[in-house]
Amino acid sequence: MLFERRAYTLKPGTEAAYWALQKKWNKPASIRSLLERNLGFFTMAAGDGERIVHLYRWDSYDDSKQRLAAIVTPERAEYFVAARSLLLRQETSYLDRAPVTELSPLWNDKRDWLPGQPAFLNAGNAAELAVSERALDFLPGGLAAYWDGFGKLSAATRNIFGTRLIGTFFVTTGTLHRAFAYHWHLNWQQAETHSRVLAELPDWKSLMDDNRARIVGGQTAYLRPSPLPWMRELFEPIDWTMT
Repeated sequence: MLFERRAYTLKPGTEAAYWALQKKWNKPASIRSLLERNLGFFTMAAGDGERIVHLYRWDSYDDSKQRLAAIVTPERAEYFVAARSLLLRQETSYLDRAPVTELSPLWNDKRDWLPGQPAFLNAGNAAELAVSERALDFLPGGLAAYWDGFGKLSAATRNIFGTRLIGTFFVTTGTLHRAFAYHWHLNWQQAETHSRVLAELPDWKSLMDDNRARIVGGQTAYLRPSPLPWMRELFEPIDWTMT
C-alpha cells in the first residue's frame, strides 16, 4: 500500500469557489476511481493560510496513476483550468505507515481499511469534526529512534496517544525524515485537551526530551472535513448514485 498527501494552497478568499467547483464537477459518479481510494478532503481551520489537504491510500504508485488518469478527460478540461486558477501552490508527498502497529490502527499487518464502510461511523456530525495534523521533522536517521522510543512508553500513554487516532505516517517521497500524525476530535476543545493531557504525561515528556536534539522542526494544523459528504469517507458513507 502507498499513501499520498496533497496540499493545495489557495489564493486568499477563494475557498468557497473551490468547493463550488468540487460540487459541480466532482460528484461521486464522476470521480469514483479516485474516491475508492480517498481518505478525505480537508480544509484548513487553523494553520498556514487557506489550504486544502487530500489524503489517499493507493494500492501502488501505478494504481495512483491509473486512477488519477481516469478522471483527466477532455470533457473535464474546464474544471482543471478553473481549479488551477484558484491555487498558489500544489504539494505532493508519498507516505508509508509508521512501523509500529499502534501508530497505524487502520493500516497494519492485520487490517487494511479502504473506503466503503466508514472507519469512524459513530463520530457524530462529520462536517463539524476537528482533525489535527501534527508534523515533526527529524535529522536524518532520527525517526528510527522516535519509533523505538514510542514502543517504550507505558501502555496508558500509548492508549492516550491512540485515542481517536487516524494514523501516523512518514514521508518517503517529498520532504524526507518527516512524520505526520492525524487524530480526529468532536470539537476544538477536545483536540486541545487531548494535546495538553499528552504533553503533561511524564513518559511522553521524556520521549520528546530524548528526541529534542533530533527534531529540527514541526507544526500543527487543525483541519475540518470537506463540506461535501462524499469527500469525508473516514466518517460517513458515500451515495454512489449521486451524479
